[in-house]
Amino acid sequence: MSSIHAVAVLGAGTMGAQIAAHFANAGTHVLLLDVTAELARDGLKRARGLKPDPFFTADAAALITTGGLDSDLRRLADVDWILEAVVEQLDVKRSLVEKIEAVLRPGTIVTSNTSGIPIHAIADGRSAEFRRRWLGTHFFNPPRYLPLVEVIPTHDTDPDVVARVSQFLDLRLGKGVVVAKDTPNFIANRIGLYGLILILQTLETGAFTIEDIDAITGPALGRPKSATFRTLDIAGLDVVGHVVRNLSTQLPAEEARQFALPPFVEKLIAAGSIGEKSGRGF
Repeated sequence: MSSIHAVAVLGAGTMGAQIAAHFANAGTHVLLLDVTAELARDGLKRARGLKPDPFFTADAAALITTGGLDSDLRRLADVDWILEAVVEQLDVKRSLVEKIEAVLRPGTIVTSNTSGIPIHAIADGRSAEFRRRWLGTHFFNPPRYLPLVEVIPTHDTDPDVVARVSQFLDLRLGKGVVVAKDTPNFIANRIGLYGLILILQTLETGAFTIEDIDAITGPALGRPKSATFRTLDIAGLDVVGHVVRNLSTQLPAEEARQFALPPFVEKLIAAGSIGEKSGRGF
């Protein structure tokens, strides 16, 4: 664990900026990169204005340095752990890890925050040495407050790397680590999406309101007070749509039919009503 002193987070969107914030909460220096330095600065600014606050204190943000993938990629050679949190598209992630491999120093750990894209597929074409240091670290939104992190090694990942990352997540970031197999959508989203779709189908019948369902699926079930629909707004309906489509394309047809969003949710996504980041959602 002591060998991880500096971290780079690639992607300053909803998740990336908040993950960077929580590393900073733990006293870790963070390099936050987006396509351009301006986008990275904007992402950090948005994170500082979020409620609930992703930072322990306002001073923690001083540990985050921003930059651009277009101009600062070589700075990745100065960190011990690189975490990619860019858009949930396999081709984009593959292109990025190819660029990462060209500049990182020996021994640097590289992980993906994908919510369900196969970890081994993202590193397809990378060297055997890269793949030994490559795995998934799936945080949940908001990362400061939700304790779970799924750690997803591939068949190529060095067990010592898995142990180092898991120990850091546990002892420094205060996370509950669950090691998952590299299967479609891992564990939490596979189970959680099945339950979520049943809830959305129940709402669609008109038998219950959003308020009725949230009264049942929040603290009454030992879950956060954001319950179902506030949680969806925080996570983003677009992200949920990506996760569902990822499952539907990777599972056998009979099983995939269980993972289909009701039409009214697809209409919300198409209209841009995707939750907190758009100002419109449930």
